[in-house]
Amino acid sequence: MSEQEETIDLRAFLKVFIEHIIPIAAAAIIAALIGFVLAKFVVPKSYTSEAMMYVENSGGERESEALNINDLTVAQKLVSTCQILFKSPDVLASLSGEFHGEYSAGQLDKMITIESVSNTEILKIKAQAESAEAAERVCAAAVRSSVSEFRRVIKGGSIETVSAPTLPETHTYPSELKFTLIGAAAGFVVLYGIFILKELFDTKVKSGDDLAVMYGIPVFAEILDFETAEKSGYYKYSKYGAYDDGGSNEKNSADGHDGLYEEDEKE
Repeated sequence: MSEQEETIDLRAFLKVFIEHIIPIAAAAIIAALIGFVLAKFVVPKSYTSEAMMYVENSGGERESEALNINDLTVAQKLVSTCQILFKSPDVLASLSGEFHGEYSAGQLDKMITIESVSNTEILKIKAQAESAEAAERVCAAAVRSSVSEFRRVIKGGSIETVSAPTLPETHTYPSELKFTLIGAAAGFVVLYGIFILKELFDTKVKSGDDLAVMYGIPVFAEILDFETAEKSGYYKYSKYGAYDDGGSNEKNSADGHDGLYEEDEKE
């Protein structure tokens, strides 16, 4: 594609946007309102409770007060092991039993997230539930089971709670702002895309520029369709050749001649 064709295409896209800016903007606003209403009143809320734990490789007192870089490296690798260990099927099944079947092992697997904080020896445990209290209970149970499982399986090292499970003050999903922005973007893209497709599949020649693009030849002049222009009320001329709005010479135009011809007939 040549640079000229690319420029014309971009102009066509901009032209479509300008010609339909009102319906496009209206669609974006309506879709944004729909997204906000869905997030506010329709989509079920979920809350997230978080806790942080510190995983240490060496147990007991250190021989030196200096921090051993090898211990940090091993501890970081140990965190990756804990991410898998703390969500093993047996641990999840044990947690499900602790909740007396309120949550199945599969549900707890989706609710609980265990991740490393910036590849450090800090472990973050998250629990997502339908209420703030439920999220805190699940997170606290996950912390207790993680400590127990660490001490049972990992023979060396230690694990300590850095921050206890939090009680969420507000829901974390859905986000009204995100839903509103996504709705606005979706409304804009969908309607603008429809107008673009209509323009692309429209094979009508609307201007000399269209002919120049289609056949690669310059257009030197255009002939005005006076009959169509006169019916629409544009490009109508008075007996003196000046532009007329179609009111003063309507009778003369209907008779098919103007005042100049009448004066010639009298002479």
